[in-house]
Amino acid sequence: MIYNDSNKWLDFTRHILQWEGKTSKDPKDTASKCVDAGKIHTNKGVTFCTFKDNASRLNITPVTYERFLNLTDEDVAKFIYSYYKNVNGQNFADSVALAMTESAWGSGTERAYKHLFDALKELGQEAKTKAEAVINASKIPEKVLFDLYLTKRRQYLEFLGKSPKYSSFIKGWLNRFKSFYTNFNPIDSDKKKNNPFTLADFISNLFNF
Repeated sequence: MIYNDSNKWLDFTRHILQWEGKTSKDPKDTASKCVDAGKIHTNKGVTFCTFKDNASRLNITPVTYERFLNLTDEDVAKFIYSYYKNVNGQNFADSVALAMTESAWGSGTERAYKHLFDALKELGQEAKTKAEAVINASKIPEKVLFDLYLTKRRQYLEFLGKSPKYSSFIKGWLNRFKSFYTNFNPIDSDKKKNNPFTLADFISNLFNF
């Protein structure tokens, strides 16, 4: 389990904040449905819909549009950790849990599990329920499941990127994706330091860039 005051979690929170813009009112974003036309719908990755649904439970009050516009990094960290809990991150290897949290943050909990179901099926450990997925995931080496999970995630992002609605986002999505892989893949830290070119070559091959 990853605790919300651990170095690993703080690194992950910084990763998300690095890639999220301050605010967005882009009408092409699905989050635009959360507000009246022309208003800011996303702040530091948190949509106004998510804010309204969860702020009170996270002790972020008052639940008003003005408070939403003034979210702090500490506020956002609470939202991110709630996504970790939503995917039952404590039941998975840390790197897989972070990959699922990253996916859920961008596409929702059900999509995060869809990537897991697809990866497990390809690895011969098909699961029909989330509880079964937890059990079957534990049978797979962490690095193997992490890599295949992210392959499924990348394929989904590339699929979305083919749509005119999302084509302007795909470059940023994939750059963020590569950054996540580089920083959170479960390889020995000493190997990262001693073999940086090997890691870079691996990443290049993984993404086919």
